[in-house]
Amino acid sequence: MEMIAHQKHVVQKVSENRELFKKELYKSLAWLKEEDLDKLVTWLKENYWETHSSEISAVFSNYMVVNNQQFIYKELNT
Repeated sequence: MEMIAHQKHVVQKVSENRELFKKELYKSLAWLKEEDLDKLVTWLKENYWETHSSEISAVFSNYMVVNNQQFIYKELNT
């Protein structure tokens, strides 16, 4: 199973628990390649934005700017 498919599966399983949901999103940042992160963010927006926007925004705040529910990627300052 590809890593992105695995993460989507896990996120779906833990979506009822906001802390576990957020924890899995952090794992995604560490494990997924940038192109897979882009796909994951699009999928999260389509499936979980209405119910988990605060968790999605919190996890990806250093990776993206959330503007009118559109995700615009920025480079991380390291």
